[in-house]
Amino acid sequence: MVNIVTEIVSQQVAPTPNTLQRMGCFVAQGATNTSINTSSLLTQLSDLTPLLLGTKTITSMALSGGVVTVTTTTPHGFANGDTLWLTIAGVVPAGYNGSYLCTITGASTFTYLTTLSLASVTVQGVYSNEDVGELLSMATTFFAQGSTAAAYVLELGLGSPNEGIAALSAYLVANPNINYTPGASGFYYVYEVPRTWDANPNFLTLLQSYENMTARVYFMVTTTLTTYTSYTALMKCVRAIIESPAQGVWSANVLTAQSFSAGEVTFTTTAAHGIAVGQWFQINGSTPAGYNGWWQAQIGTTGSTIIAFSSANIAASTVLGTVVASYYANSGITATEFTASAMMWNIVNQQPGATNKVRPFAFDYWYGVTPFPTRGNQALLSTLKTANITICGTGAEGGISNTIDLWGTTLDGNDFSYWYSVDWIQVNADLMISNAVINGSNDPVNPLYYNQPGIDRLQAVVASVVSRGVAFGLVLGLPVQTSLDGAALSANIANNDYVGKSVVNAVPFIPYSIANPSDYKLGRYAGFSIVYVPARGFTSIVLNIVVSQFVAT
Repeated sequence: MVNIVTEIVSQQVAPTPNTLQRMGCFVAQGATNTSINTSSLLTQLSDLTPLLLGTKTITSMALSGGVVTVTTTTPHGFANGDTLWLTIAGVVPAGYNGSYLCTITGASTFTYLTTLSLASVTVQGVYSNEDVGELLSMATTFFAQGSTAAAYVLELGLGSPNEGIAALSAYLVANPNINYTPGASGFYYVYEVPRTWDANPNFLTLLQSYENMTARVYFMVTTTLTTYTSYTALMKCVRAIIESPAQGVWSANVLTAQSFSAGEVTFTTTAAHGIAVGQWFQINGSTPAGYNGWWQAQIGTTGSTIIAFSSANIAASTVLGTVVASYYANSGITATEFTASAMMWNIVNQQPGATNKVRPFAFDYWYGVTPFPTRGNQALLSTLKTANITICGTGAEGGISNTIDLWGTTLDGNDFSYWYSVDWIQVNADLMISNAVINGSNDPVNPLYYNQPGIDRLQAVVASVVSRGVAFGLVLGLPVQTSLDGAALSANIANNDYVGKSVVNAVPFIPYSIANPSDYKLGRYAGFSIVYVPARGFTSIVLNIVVSQFVAT
């Protein structure tokens, strides 16, 4: 039998959504029991518990000449000669407890430095990778923001900060976000890094590799009042935050001595200073200038002596300055807080849609975090804002008690919504154009050809992406489609012909083919362009008020 009707069926396949911008990870260095370069999904805080390494016991501790030698009950597994941060707890006297940069000296031994005069240990304690507690704090703060976003733990393996930075650099090279396809794993839009990486020269070098506009990679960095100047305004890939610093109340105190040796700064004050270990204090008026600025008091601070750490060498003192008076106390962050996690949550929690628009990041609500102290710190806060450093603030000016993001910017000064928009346009234009080309190559009714109608079809696809961007709160102006060569488009833009609009331009087929005679043979068309302004919010309002003594008549 010969059929009268023969049916030919083709299919247009909708694209899988690109979810790269919902992917964020906590960078761990030996905090978990997972393999190196393994990613573990956390949808709730309890998902982390089975991944964390526990504590290990200490057999003995001995102090000699400022060096504490720790002997572990079983081999610790660290590489001999390595340096890494370890946390010691449960020891009596308690002065041995804390987190220290340790040097691995053997299969079951490591050492660290202390300026304290401590009695012999009477109760042995436990030790753990310092990163274990930090990872728990990261996840605790992240899920304090809500349950609508997930995060991953990226395990890079035990080692020093330098080793971790090298491992992440290699991971990023092997897994560039430009290669991400919908549904792929192991690609992250946001990397939240350990505190110990702050201002590390190797880390600063890594960041420079992701300053370009197509990188689509961002780093949540926890910096300090001492080290934030290590970063530059070119680092659009960085959101840098200073957590709420511990501060106390003390009077101005003239220094009688100051010195630097092997990474440690010692200040001696005229009278007992009242500064406690962990508190931040400020020095003014010293020469060399390296002694000036903000410092955090370290172990050994007591009476009229203050100990601080410096990664930069400081020459011998020639002029003694003063400890600046502090009038207001602040307790600092809690033990389970990692403030940068609130930033990461607000990024990966975005799900752009017509009824769920992308908000400006400045003034985003944060939860479970400690606000930066404002009383007595107005000059400092102004300096940090100018440097595009994020802090946790409050909505008190607006009569709101919530803690909020101040000021929501990357280090280049743009609200993060700016770069989020740029990345969204790149990701979705790529996705939709590729989908249209593939579907068009499989459509026998209306195939997509390299000609003027084909260019027009793809231009409409690009315009639809921009239109969605407008509806989702990412793009300022509705799209207008133009068909101009580069010179004419530039002239029209210079003439302000498209004010309040987003331009989606496609160079016409014939002019383009004449200007690029080899491209048709290759199936290559490079005539599309988008000119648009990302949507953003307010950060500063000026209200002019005129008070008159004249009564209106």
